Amino acid sequence: MSKIFRYEEVMKRVEEVINGLALKPGDKLPSVRKVSEELKVSHKTVLQAYALLEAKGLIVSRPRSGYFIDTVSTGTTMSQDNAIIPLPAVVELNTMATTMMKNARVKGVINFSMLAPANELLPVSRLNKALNTALAGMGVDNYQYPMVTGHPCLLKQIARHTLEWPNGLPVDKILITNGCMEAVNLCLDILAKPGDIIAVESPTYHGILESLEIRGLKAVEIRVDNTTGLRLDDLSVVLATYKITACIFMPSCHHPLGCSMPEENKKQLVRMLGERNIPLIEDDALGELHFEKNRSLPAKAYDGYDNVLYCSSFSKTLAPGFRIGWLSAGKYQAAAQKLKWASNISTTGILQEALGRFLESGRYPAHLNKLRLDLQENVSRYLSAVNRYFPQPVRIHMPAGGLSLWIGLPADVDTLQLQRKVLEQGIGICPGHIFAASQIYNNYVRINYGAPWSARIDKALKKAGSMISQTLQMKTIS
Repeated sequence: MSKIFRYEEVMKRVEEVINGLALKPGDKLPSVRKVSEELKVSHKTVLQAYALLEAKGLIVSRPRSGYFIDTVSTGTTMSQDNAIIPLPAVVELNTMATTMMKNARVKGVINFSMLAPANELLPVSRLNKALNTALAGMGVDNYQYPMVTGHPCLLKQIARHTLEWPNGLPVDKILITNGCMEAVNLCLDILAKPGDIIAVESPTYHGILESLEIRGLKAVEIRVDNTTGLRLDDLSVVLATYKITACIFMPSCHHPLGCSMPEENKKQLVRMLGERNIPLIEDDALGELHFEKNRSLPAKAYDGYDNVLYCSSFSKTLAPGFRIGWLSAGKYQAAAQKLKWASNISTTGILQEALGRFLESGRYPAHLNKLRLDLQENVSRYLSAVNRYFPQPVRIHMPAGGLSLWIGLPADVDTLQLQRKVLEQGIGICPGHIFAASQIYNNYVRINYGAPWSARIDKALKKAGSMISQTLQMKTIS
């Protein structure tokens, strides 16, 4: 057997391991010594094999650290079974979201479309400790169904977190849910029936539009100012024109723009809807991720009408995978609790207790402060890269909080087509057209900055910018 054949054989074996185990970018490969021992070949043979894999763009070497998976390069080689999953030809938001999540988790795609902070920005070790403590202290009752309202420890901590509000929340006005979206969906099911009209922002979170669609509800869109949020004058016109059943707004850290309404505007919003008895479903999932010195309070904090149904969660600040959210539904609280019981009885108790114990430790404020600083640093890096690599003119508003950049590309760029092209290169983005029922943001893209800055992120944004430029050049030629 020749020496050349031997290291090619080693290279093939390593590729099989990468594909078979679905290793992701950043995963470390076995050491040269270990591969040498297992395959009974010399260190030099393994080094030659690794050098070929690195030249193909499949792996990357790091001095004094070893070899790691790197799938950003266009030279990446994958087996058919491990190829990136293509998006459906007909746009379906649910399929798009689940496909992108699988591509990121299993196929190693750099996913700028996932709206969550990376593990590096979360207090994982302290959450694990809280979870282990909760598990160690489990009594007989913890193996039974939790209370429908939620774990007492967590409910108490959430209530304490609202003490600074003008109208704080008592424990009996809080209902634990499976993430913020279950809270929003409970509100919609309580308030609306098919054919009813719901006022939403434009742009708005695509999950809200999906929830309206599957319930047969109609959406009327109200523009959002890049700085001051929801345009109250436009809302006034809509309220005078249509019979609005309810409104779903994000007054703090709007998604995807990242802006927040001034406090006086929030108070005016609460008055406008409270006097008309039109319920406000407030999505405050991102409110804690503000970049200002002081927290911009939610509209619920000013609710003297008991008319705001407040939805929030810990998915964007502590543990996305725990899926722990909560709802304070004002005068609709009893109806929400009844519907929660009928829907799924309760939310996982042990995870609630773990979060409650973490909050009880008093470490949450310090974590939030650090998370905000990390995200502000990310914003600066991501913005710089977009301005450096994306073809001009590019419209970007500096967010005042949240997890995403809302980027307007040249008018000729269709970001839905762009999404499919960059996905082939192992990069995931979120096309703008899914953020409005009227699909008026076809040249916009949402880029999330929840992952710490790295050479991989820089390389991916540079590649995306290059592909946008190529798209524009082709349109110019044609």
